[in-house]
This record gives sequence, C-alpha cells and structure tokens, in this order.
Amino acid sequence: MRERLACVLWSTLSACVVMDSDAEDADSGITTAPVTTGATTLTTGLGTDGTSAATDAGTSSSSGDASADSTTDGPKFDLAAIPDTEPMECIQCGLTIASMQSGVFTVQGANVFATATLEGQVVYALGTAGTGRFIATADSSLPFNEVSDCPLVPWLAGTEAADAPLLWFGWTPADGPMQWAYPGDGAGVHLPPQYIGNPAQLAADYDLVMYLEASGQFDMGDQPTDAEMQTLVDYVTLHGGGLYVSSEFADPGGGAYLNAADLVSVNRVLGPLGLTALQVSLDWGNVDGNIDFECFPPPAG
Repeated sequence: MRERLACVLWSTLSACVVMDSDAEDADSGITTAPVTTGATTLTTGLGTDGTSAATDAGTSSSSGDASADSTTDGPKFDLAAIPDTEPMECIQCGLTIASMQSGVFTVQGANVFATATLEGQVVYALGTAGTGRFIATADSSLPFNEVSDCPLVPWLAGTEAADAPLLWFGWTPADGPMQWAYPGDGAGVHLPPQYIGNPAQLAADYDLVMYLEASGQFDMGDQPTDAEMQTLVDYVTLHGGGLYVSSEFADPGGGAYLNAADLVSVNRVLGPLGLTALQVSLDWGNVDGNIDFECFPPPAG
C-alpha cells in the first residue's frame, strides 16, 4: 500500500485521460471509472469508509502486447517505422475529499476526465477545456481542503511557481463554511470591473480564479452578470487559466443553501465546461471520496 502525503492542496488531470464507463466496487458500493490513455486502461478507484480518514482505493492497469509469430519465411506482418517520441511523463498519486453535505453534478461531453462519485452521484470533477483547466465541487467546504500528494495547485495554475496569484469572488460575507480563509485577493459578489469582458488581462494578472456561488438568502438576488460568467469561460478556454468553481446543496423542498436561481447562475459557467449543478441535497454524515491516479501529468512550466 502506497503512503500518501497529506498535503492540503487542490487539482485535476489532463486532456489525455478520458473517463468512460462505470463499474460497482463490491466492497464500498462506490462507482469506479476506467480511464483510457492510448493502449493502456487505467482504473480509477473511488472509495468510502464512512469516516473522515483517507482510504486507499485500488487501481489497476493493463496493456495489450501483440507480437507476430515468426517462421523461416520471415515475419507475417509488415512493420512500420517506430516514431522517435518520448514517453509521456506520469505521476502516480491520489486525491481524497470529505464532505458533510453536498449538491451533485451531471457531466456532459468529454471535458471532464475524472470525478469523485458518492451515493451514485458526481460531487467533484476535474477537467480541461480549451487551453485551460478547471475543478468543480458541489460542496463549498471542499476548495483548498483536498488531501493529496498530486501537484494539484501547480497543475490547475499551469505553473510550478510557488506564488501563483489567485483571485476569488462570488460569496457575500455571510456565505461559506465557518473560519473560511483563502489566500489571494477577494472581490465580493462581482468580478472586478477591469476584468469584465477582458479575460486576457485576467489571465495576465491571475493564474488561478475561484468562483463561489453565493446563496440567494444572503446575496438578495445580486448575481454576477452574464458578461462576468462569459469572462470566466474565456479565461479558461481561450487564455489557459485555472478555474475552481464551487456550487452547493439545494433541496427541492426548499430551505436549502442554494435556491433554483442560484443554480441557474452557477450553471452559466459550469455548462460551457461540461457540467450541470442539480437541485439536490446529499447528507452523508462524514464520508470520503478517493481518486487514485496511475498517470497524473506533471505541471506545465
């Protein structure tokens, strides 16, 4: 069993890895998803033990090796020239999340390459879109609280620099978990005006942007504009930015953290990335979700 560094970080994978089908883990009842890269199939394990402690989820890999039988007449197949390419670098690492209550996502398209799935529902997703990268969580207590030995922040930021600048916005002072304190620059409910419609400048100033959807009970209907949300999408897809988006639980019966209008708001940025936040509330108690990567790409730069 591989020991895992307990680094409080955050991250996601690369576009070369695509999640495909699902199979049920007999021990945990949590969904596992095969990840395919070329001729090698990697299984990403997602597990839970009902506590907040990290658990190891099994991973396996297999690759086919076809060789031609030879006779005195020579090989049966014509052999093409083998291109002179270097193998892709890989980092074997893992990621653990823990939550008390969360919303859920549905996934559309191929941008999302890894998910954490609990109770049969996607609650955390990693992906790439255009030239950028993103993480989405359906629980606002998760950002910056992943436990991982993957280079999560460098991957998302697109740089190994230790001081990658971060901007966060969306929440009111009443939103979010208690004692919430993130590094970087905070901007309230709205994106600073100098960046609206100017994603190139946003990318020049910040390697990382975090959008945290505010609850309607606190923002009194004051949502970012469509132009602000489009700026975030362009920041990722056209300018290679790293975006972390946080949704939350929303009970269809009412009284939950986000309301229907809040979900419409956050889906303006999640939708173009390949996700939809749903009006669902999961109350697990204290449950872990694990993703073990056989091949996590090294950060750019």
